[in-house]
Amino acid sequence: MNFKLISLSFLSAVLLSSCLDCKDCQVTTDMNLTVEYYSPSDSTSTYNLDSTKSYSHQGPGALANTNPSILTDLDQYLSPIAIFEFCGNDLKDLNNSSTSFDQVSGDSAVALFKYSWTESWECK
Repeated sequence: MNFKLISLSFLSAVLLSSCLDCKDCQVTTDMNLTVEYYSPSDSTSTYNLDSTKSYSHQGPGALANTNPSILTDLDQYLSPIAIFEFCGNDLKDLNNSSTSFDQVSGDSAVALFKYSWTESWECK
C-alpha cells in the first residue's frame, strides 16, 4: 500500500512538473526572394545576368513548405497556424529564438530563385 502511494505521488509530481514546463509559442516568418534572370551571351555559350527582382513577405506562421520551388507568391509557403505548444527539450530549443535558412532553386540558364527566411519564436 505504501509503495502504491509513493508511486502515485511520484507520478503526480512528474506530470505536474511537465505541465509547468510547457509554453505557447508564436512564430513569425520573414521571407525574402531574389530572382536573377539570365540571358545567353551573343559570342559564347555562357549566360549573363540580365535583371533581378526582389520579393519579401513577413507575417505570422511557420514555413509550411520547406522546399520552395520557382514561385514568387510567398504567402503560400506560410502555414496559417502561428501558435504551437512546446514542452521540455522542444521548448528549450525554440524558446525566444530565431532560425535562418537559405535555399537556391532553378539554374543560371534561365533564372535563379534565391530564398532566405527567418523564423522567430516568442514563447509565453
